[in-house]
Amino acid sequence: MNDKTRAKGAGPPGKPDLPPQAEAEIMERLYADMRISSGEIAAILKKYDVCGDVPALQDSYRKRLGQRLMASIRDESGKREVLAHGSQYVVVECCNDRQALRAIRRRIQAQMGGLDVSAAKVQGRIHVLDRLLARFRRAA
Repeated sequence: MNDKTRAKGAGPPGKPDLPPQAEAEIMERLYADMRISSGEIAAILKKYDVCGDVPALQDSYRKRLGQRLMASIRDESGKREVLAHGSQYVVVECCNDRQALRAIRRRIQAQMGGLDVSAAKVQGRIHVLDRLLARFRRAA
């Protein structure tokens, strides 16, 4: 490892390994404006010399391209034909491994649950804004 700060490789969601100063600056900007662009984040990380391992980044890029290819394989009605099971891709219609299919279903259901929670949070905020807008319209 050289003197540059290396970011951890892609993995499950969680708190990344960043220099504390970079994280503090990102969080400060986020809380000041209640938003931050990916470009601003990249600029801050560059400022703190955060970089990744070139071969690992190339592998990650290739895997991402492969994932997009697998995700593009659809049946006539537009449903995905190939789904991930760990680091393998499975043609669902040809899979006879009940455990693999159950694991795929559990992962998809967990993702749906997380998205439902996020969607509910956004819907709650929309509802608050709608109520405020209605009050302002009545007052005007």
